[in-house]
Amino acid sequence: MSVLISSQDIYVSTQQSGSASAQGSDDGFNRFRIAMNSNPLTTGNNQYGRLSVTQFSAYRNFYYVNNWNNKVWITFTLNGVPKDGIVELDIKDYGNIGDIAAEFTNKLIAFFITKGVAFVTITGSQTPTAGYVKGDTGNGIYGIMLEKSDGSDHLVANLVIQCRQYLQAPAPMSASVPANGPYGFNDSYALLGGKRISAQSASTSDTSFDTDQRPGANNARIEILGFYPLQRSTTQYLYMSCSENTSNMESQNISSARPLSDSHIVSSSIIAKIPINDTLIGFQQDQSTPFFVELDNRHISEILFEIKDHHGRQLDMISDVTTVGNMFSDMVFNWEVYSRGGNPHELQAPVKNYNIEQNTMAVNVRANTGDGF
Repeated sequence: MSVLISSQDIYVSTQQSGSASAQGSDDGFNRFRIAMNSNPLTTGNNQYGRLSVTQFSAYRNFYYVNNWNNKVWITFTLNGVPKDGIVELDIKDYGNIGDIAAEFTNKLIAFFITKGVAFVTITGSQTPTAGYVKGDTGNGIYGIMLEKSDGSDHLVANLVIQCRQYLQAPAPMSASVPANGPYGFNDSYALLGGKRISAQSASTSDTSFDTDQRPGANNARIEILGFYPLQRSTTQYLYMSCSENTSNMESQNISSARPLSDSHIVSSSIIAKIPINDTLIGFQQDQSTPFFVELDNRHISEILFEIKDHHGRQLDMISDVTTVGNMFSDMVFNWEVYSRGGNPHELQAPVKNYNIEQNTMAVNVRANTGDGF
């Protein structure tokens, strides 16, 4: 039976002081480390440590609509000539799903104009309407009727609109699209209420939106319909992981930008799941039910932490300037040492030394150019 031997709280802020600035890939939020200096976390024989996150807070320095969820791929033929491209919603926060629907409609019209088709919106055909808020009367599912501005045949055929969630950006899309960049694995299907396309395909059977390309007289109209309600955001939680080996487990898709099965469980370095609010990110845990990891390392002088989204991606931050402004976090850790029981006369093994730094501060958050974990 385990017995609690000692407990201490560790109060940490990653906010830079004075003219100090982060270096390398440490930025105070996505990636930071705590150096225990002359007060390392230690355990003895027949003991183990439990590190808990009991409180966390930070400003939300990313937009709900960002590079990870704002892209839609489109292919079609215009009078038999192949056309393709990418529609990108403006990166920002939208007040409601009606405003996101209006933005998507405007971007679709602008896209078709660049491809040689001058569409306009049939008045009153867009759903949800601009300003529509979840809870208002309606189903919140996207719908729009477009019409050729001069009323003539639009000559559009084989229209495929895809919300892609796989790493490669394949032909026939633009060769300028990076293969493994933000274009490759996108959550636009959840934002816009389309079907998720998880494998390379451009067939008409693999479309994220239902399309009727000849709904009216003169073949001048196209109707586009979603399948699920739109959302203001596609990221509900962030995940904090640490560089120490832990006994926790996770579904593999949490830390991997691949469409993996939720039931595929693997070992995990995650120490906390952090909810996102409109302006702040954070939580205050009950002491009886904290997020924690149990650690067998008997001497810990430094721990590296990373915060990523639900697919192991670094957040698409508003600014590239990482140490100026409000890109920092405050948190409280709790370190407890437990006895495993067993034979008290067991031979004591020497403690292995891990990267002890002889500084004067008890706890110091510092930048480092070292590799991740």
